Amino acid sequence: MLRLLKLPQTVVLIIDNPTVAGNFRPTTWIVFGALIFQLLACIFPYRFVVSITIGALLLRLIPALLVSYGLLTNLELQEVNPYKASVMFPRPGGSSGLNPSGEGIALLILGIRISHPLGILAPGAKATGDLFRSLVEDLDAHPSEHGWLGGSLINGRTRTGLKNDHLSIIGYFKTMEDLHKFAHGPMHRNAWNWWSANVKSMPHIGIYHEAYDVPANHWEAIYLQTPSIGLGRCKIKSADGQWRNLLIDAKHEIWRSSAGRMGRGEGKTFGDDPYLRLNVSN
Repeated sequence: MLRLLKLPQTVVLIIDNPTVAGNFRPTTWIVFGALIFQLLACIFPYRFVVSITIGALLLRLIPALLVSYGLLTNLELQEVNPYKASVMFPRPGGSSGLNPSGEGIALLILGIRISHPLGILAPGAKATGDLFRSLVEDLDAHPSEHGWLGGSLINGRTRTGLKNDHLSIIGYFKTMEDLHKFAHGPMHRNAWNWWSANVKSMPHIGIYHEAYDVPANHWEAIYLQTPSIGLGRCKIKSADGQWRNLLIDAKHEIWRSSAGRMGRGEGKTFGDDPYLRLNVSN
């Protein structure tokens, strides 16, 4: 009985999963909903089914309206850094001081594209996705071994349409040598061997990567009222052996311009930062 009561909650969690929710067009989900409504109407009284449907809709709408009018706490803001932030690597040897764009990085964009009406349910899609995630899990589990700083998984679409067909990771390594070492390591080699053995049976699945070797003083980042994302959610092992986040408060004047954040100037190239004037109380 307890399992039966938990079934609706389980179904909602599955449908709300971004990968599942984005796999079908909105019209397809509407048809699914209409079918479920008709099936329930065959089992329960019609008015009861209508009441359940309206109740489910209100459970989604009412919290959103309460948040919009400031009557309910917006829990999504708990992950947001309410300030202007940038990224900085610690100085070599653990010495203090500013070090904007003081280290080079290697950027990897690795992705899967599914060209099939069934999306993630297409033949080979699950196995490909599982291998993709296993690579990311290996990187996250052994960051020091791979020179891995971190990354972000992204679901999206690469063409005009209403369903997701694309999974990618934007990841960061300390050096291009670290990236190459991982590419020739056992996890990636096993994934590549599986792909080579099965690619002919999966013409609807594509994979790609882009790699960028970015030297010091040739990159910069700025984050305004966002969660820790991109390079801002990466971590590095510092001289004292502790893992530290690269995200820092960017109120210092050197972070006020792109040139300053690249370590090429004092951050005064374009005058005062209007964002700081608006947030002087912070």
